[in-house]
Amino acid sequence: MAKKTRLFMALVGPPPKEVLYVTPPLGLMYIAAWLRERFDLEIRLVNQRVEKWSSERLAKEIVAFDADIVALGCMTPSAYALPTITRGVREGLPKALIVLGGPHVAAFREEALAATFADLAVAGEGEIAMEHIVRAWLDNGDMTGIPAVIRKEPDGTVTTNPGALPIIEELDSLPMPAYDLIDQRRYRWCHSMTAVPYRNYMALFSSRGCPYGCMYCHNVFGRKFRAHSPERIVEEIKQCIRIYNINEIEFVDDCFNLDKKRVMAYADLLLREVGPIKTSFPNAIRGDLIDDDTAKALAQTGLYYSALSMESGTPRIQKLIGKNLDIPKFLEGVELFAKNGVFTVGYNMLGFPTETLDEMEQTVRLASESYLHIASFFKVTPFPGTRLLDYVREHCPEKIKPLAFEEMEYSLINANVSDVPDDIFDKYVKKAYYKFYLRPDRIYRIVRDYPGLWKLPLYNIALAKRIWNRFM
Repeated sequence: MAKKTRLFMALVGPPPKEVLYVTPPLGLMYIAAWLRERFDLEIRLVNQRVEKWSSERLAKEIVAFDADIVALGCMTPSAYALPTITRGVREGLPKALIVLGGPHVAAFREEALAATFADLAVAGEGEIAMEHIVRAWLDNGDMTGIPAVIRKEPDGTVTTNPGALPIIEELDSLPMPAYDLIDQRRYRWCHSMTAVPYRNYMALFSSRGCPYGCMYCHNVFGRKFRAHSPERIVEEIKQCIRIYNINEIEFVDDCFNLDKKRVMAYADLLLREVGPIKTSFPNAIRGDLIDDDTAKALAQTGLYYSALSMESGTPRIQKLIGKNLDIPKFLEGVELFAKNGVFTVGYNMLGFPTETLDEMEQTVRLASESYLHIASFFKVTPFPGTRLLDYVREHCPEKIKPLAFEEMEYSLINANVSDVPDDIFDKYVKKAYYKFYLRPDRIYRIVRDYPGLWKLPLYNIALAKRIWNRFM
């Protein structure tokens, strides 16, 4: 009997020193489930951040598995490991097909592939692309006819195939992520900063795509919003409870609450078929779309934590960056969540192109006076593959400095593309934290509302470490 085709999938990412959490590799889990419905594959899936393997060790594990196809996904801060891993795999398995994917490829595209010993790269959704790649590998190995796939020619040059692959329009057509390929017990540290202690949870995607087109975003899933039905979401939650006995979920969507009707239907169905379950939105939801109905409905389902992204508190900057947030409605949404028992976390960005110190001050003032419990103030960074970098190159190229994205958490990257001098800008980012946190009313509300008061010291340690690292 011929052996099954062996596919080794790995989420590349040695754990950064600062970050305590890891989340299930949902992107790879969706792809694995999609491929298993179509091919007879033996799949092994690993998360380097969970295994805490060196790049050399990961390459050896892939070789020991005798993989026919190797799929590696990663974020840009982990991309420094790809040359070492792919070189080790190429030396040990010279005939293996090595494919790259994930946000790093979406940002750097041809450059991401050229810097490694891999054969192919996929920018964007991976299910259909990987189906075509596996089918071609099983047939004759010719990858030239797969639209939009980035490939390396025999002479080492990199090219992108013409055309585009379709996106998955009906998300309910996706099989459940391949939860069986991970050890769920090893994912006990939630994405949420409040969830520092051990948790029995599962991360879920309920939608893909975001129509807003913010200039700083990679927009991996495109501008078209596509969503699972309430029935599919609740069924997946029920499966996770039944098989893994989870007691908490976190949604990692880009725009969970874009469709109010879907949100309300989901809340109603969850309460009828499951009941309340602890829920968090660590990636943030659209704050200016929160109204009294959705706030109450989500709180009743068990929502206890939500991040909300204001980014900038000035209408001019909102228009410039393409987020076009209704700031008064955002602040009202924060208040509605807070008054319904949701611990609120604000994400803000300082230092957009042309932004003045007065405009930064307005962002910090609004955040400080809001109902947010905690907040972060990130330095605007023009990542490759974003309209922000294109804008900086066109309008203020002198602001681009060599930025080392490798081996660091995004918030530690030191960039300044604003109109404010570097020394003043750096001091003001530090001042933003002081101004936000050194308020008696905020300290009181954090202590009063923190989910599980006994865990607050652990959170304080984590928060202090994050702030110290950013300052230093």
